[in-house]
Order: sequence, then C-alpha cells, then structure tokens
Amino acid sequence: MKISRFLCSAAFCAALPLTARAEIDLAAVKACVARHAAEDTLPAPCVAEAMGDCLAMPADAPSLASQCFRSAHDSWSKGIAAHMAHIRDTAPEKIAAIAGIEVKYDLLAGLTQCDRAEELALLGRTPVETIQRDKDRCTAAASGIAYVRLLWRSQDLP
Repeated sequence: MKISRFLCSAAFCAALPLTARAEIDLAAVKACVARHAAEDTLPAPCVAEAMGDCLAMPADAPSLASQCFRSAHDSWSKGIAAHMAHIRDTAPEKIAAIAGIEVKYDLLAGLTQCDRAEELALLGRTPVETIQRDKDRCTAAASGIAYVRLLWRSQDLP
C-alpha cells in the first residue's frame, strides 16, 4: 500500500483535497505469514506492516486516516472472502465449515472489542472524529487479524 506524501505550505495543502486509499497487498501479507510460519513465530506483525501507511497518518487528520482504514478493511474483507472461496473449492467440506466458523468468530470477537472501545470513548471528551478514526483502525485491524489467522490455520491445506 503506497500513499504519496509531500511537504507543502499550509495554504497550499489546505487547497488540496485530502484522500487516502489503502489497498492491502494481500500477496505480501501471505508472504509475511509464510515467513513467520517458517520461523515458527506468530504473524501478528503482518497486519501492522500491511497497514503502515494508514498508521502513519498524522493525528491531526483523523478523517483522512479513517478513509484509509476503511479502504484497508475492504481489502481485508476481500481477502477473507477469496481465501474462504479457495478453501471451499479445495478442502473437504468439514474443513471448509470449520474455517468458516473460525473466521466468523475471529471477526465477531475483534469487532465486539471495537464496539466496546467506541462506546467507552463516547463517554469521554474525545472528539468524534478521533473516535471514528480509532473505530475504523480497530475494525481494519480486526479484519486483518482474522485474515492472517485464516491464512495461518490453513497453511497446510492444498
């Protein structure tokens, strides 16, 4: 995922529309997971590495970061769907069912924690834009973790 960065004066930057689109490089994530499997280490860093550009967004641009994290979440979701389709096409029916259950509950557990954090933040004085950015970051990370766990668990399948 590459997002162009450049330095500019405040007046010039203010005139430009800020956008960020984070396409997760799913092939790079698969390679990262495979590398961690070969090293017998957990692949959690693969998610942060893949979302590095979103995580590097400036704190004073929460809407831009939110847009980036939403795009990353879309990429993770597409990756999960594609990998589940591959498992359904190549693995025995029972294995595919188990994979579907595992990914479903990985997602639910992660997204539940995102909702919890959002609700607690809304009780404080944090600006709504910051809360939304944090929720979008959490949602993207939860989806990324579910994808990485799916890859990790299915690495021995055809």
